[in-house]
Amino acid sequence: MLDAVTAQLDPPLGQALRSFDRMRRRRNSAEYPRPDTPEITPDDVLQDVEKAEQFIALATKVLDQMSPY
Repeated sequence: MLDAVTAQLDPPLGQALRSFDRMRRRRNSAEYPRPDTPEITPDDVLQDVEKAEQFIALATKVLDQMSPY
């Protein structure tokens, strides 16, 4: 999904998606941790809140302009 959305939005709006994959992989690591997986701290979450808000703003901006296929 990320590749398809990035292909449609980058450029000019793809920059807002750059952290999405990292955050997605990090969440997956928290859901299915390995013994060496570092815990997600409150500081980690606070640092990504702004990026998550950018994702929401981007989706709001383009949702009615993109076809589902």
